[in-house]
Parts: sequence; structure tokens; C-alpha cells
Amino acid sequence: MDALDFFLIRYREFHRTFADDLMAGLSPAQVRGRPQPGVNPIAWNVWHAARVEDVGVNAFIADRPQVMQSGGWLDRLKASRRDVGTGMTDAEVDALCGAIDLDALREYWGAVSHATLEVVESLRGQSLEDVVPADRVGRVANELGAVGPNAGWLTEFWAKGRTRAWMLAQTPLLHPYGHWFEARVARGLWGRPSP
Repeated sequence: MDALDFFLIRYREFHRTFADDLMAGLSPAQVRGRPQPGVNPIAWNVWHAARVEDVGVNAFIADRPQVMQSGGWLDRLKASRRDVGTGMTDAEVDALCGAIDLDALREYWGAVSHATLEVVESLRGQSLEDVVPADRVGRVANELGAVGPNAGWLTEFWAKGRTRAWMLAQTPLLHPYGHWFEARVARGLWGRPSP
């Protein structure tokens, strides 16, 4: 077993049910809303985790267009933001969640997961220790709008000599786990622990 096989063991199981499990049994208002102040909506957690993975895997690791760019997802999601959502105000989060198409959000999650699996297979035989070039990070963050106006620090964080291995561990695994737990808290506050 190599590092990519090890990655896939956890990735496939976790991503297969991520969005559906978090939204199951909740009304659209509960998926979109905050169960109490300071708790991000489930819809935002799913959208944000998908956006970070889309950017990290497709744009940074593979240097190819994001799923968001190539699939008309801004229109399908009814979302006006291309960034990953870091630094959004509560009002911006609420506006995005109020407008987002929940069926399209599930589909976007699936499309990003599918693209990640394609990228992982394309990495076989390549070095995972190659550093993602800082100029690529800057181009994606600034020219392609992956980083919003209140999150300039994120560009610096991603451009600190991160390897493809680091990006692969961070953006489709470690980062979504944090938001999965955050969304599970929201479910619990709605009185609906995860199935």
C-alpha cells in the first residue's frame, strides 16, 4: 500500500456520505439557518469544505480548472461567491445560505469528490513532495478569486512552501473533518444528532 492508497481508504468513506448525512432529516430552513448565534449553518460548512477542497486539489495540486469554474456551478448553486468563504461576515454567511440551492450543493459536493479521485489517480508515479509554487497559489487566490477580501492571510498560509502531500492531507481530509464536526454540532442543536 502506498500513500495514495492509504489516502483513498479514508477519503472514499468520508466523502461518500458527508453532505447527505449532515442534511438528512432536517428541513431546508434548518440546513440554511443557525441553531443559535455564533454557529455556522450546515449549508455553509458543506459549501466551504467543498470550495477549499476544489481549490486545494484542482487548482493547487493539479494546476487545472476548479470544478466551480468548469461546471457552471455559480449559477447552479445560486451563489455569487467564487472564494472559499474564509473571512465571511455573519451577514454574508446568512445571505449565501439563504440563496444557495441545496440540491445543487449536494451535487457540487459530489462533483468535487469525483474530481479529487481523478486527481489522486493522476498522481500515481509522481512525487508528492513537490512544492506547490507560491506564484500558482497567488494567481488562484487573487486572479481567480479563491480568497476573499477579509482573508489575505490565507494566501500566505497556503503559499508557505506547501507540498502536494500537505495539500492532499489538508484540503480534502483534515479541513473537512473540522467542518463535519462543526456541522454535527449544529445538527445536535437542532435536536437531530447525525444518523
